[in-house]
Amino acid sequence: MKKNLQYSFNSSLLLVVFISILLSNCSSSKQTASDASNAAIAEAINKNEWVFTANYVIPQSGRSRTTNSLYTVTYSDNKFLVSLPYFGKAYTASIGSSQSPLDFKSSDFEINKEMKKQGEWAITVKPKDYSEVQTLNFTLYENGSADLGVTLTNRSPISFRGTVSPKK
Repeated sequence: MKKNLQYSFNSSLLLVVFISILLSNCSSSKQTASDASNAAIAEAINKNEWVFTANYVIPQSGRSRTTNSLYTVTYSDNKFLVSLPYFGKAYTASIGSSQSPLDFKSSDFEINKEMKKQGEWAITVKPKDYSEVQTLNFTLYENGSADLGVTLTNRSPISFRGTVSPKK
């Protein structure tokens, strides 16, 4: 009986420690997701000199997966440089192309930037010089976290989670 009580106490203590660690990690939503300060990130977004780095890919169907830091969208000098992976369904065949439909440059686009609330921007980009992509919908936060939803012309949509940082 004494052993069972000791085992139960140790298990409970371990569970409390595990939950407290988990909650402390979850409550870090206000912490900066990148190495830059909140002010530097906000300034970069306002000056249109930022980089979105995809850390997680969420296709419409299939499994979500983490990525390496090589997949980015750079907005600088009134140009978008997009280099993202694509996993999804194509509604029309593109013969002979092994390049991702999310690997392109655009300098002719419509952009709408709106500050939703303090520290949160909604940015919609509609490329005019690249017909594969209809819209890029960014949600950028001054703490460095970011989301991107992509609507394509002849393919299923895809989403990304990642970070935003000032362009170096």
